[in-house]
Amino acid sequence: MIKNLTSIDLFIIDAVKKRREALNITPNKLSVMIGLNRNFIYRIETLEYKEKYTPHQLNEIAKVLDCSIADFYPPRYVEENCIEEYHEIRERRQELNK
Repeated sequence: MIKNLTSIDLFIIDAVKKRREALNITPNKLSVMIGLNRNFIYRIETLEYKEKYTPHQLNEIAKVLDCSIADFYPPRYVEENCIEEYHEIRERRQELNK
């Protein structure tokens, strides 16, 4: 599988998934609860797509999951250089689209 997401993206996706699962909410149900296509959360959590959460979506997810947006982020930061990761992913995509 080609890496489509940076370390911070993966951290956030995993944090949302853990909170969702702790509350026994399915991906489809959470998608509908925040007003998006029922496959939205599933598509993000499968990691096969380049989709990731926006701050707007995380805000609505935090409301539904009764937590803070900050709960989806690392306490301080991730060690990896996410800007470098982003550029590598972007360059790889450009090469594939040639």
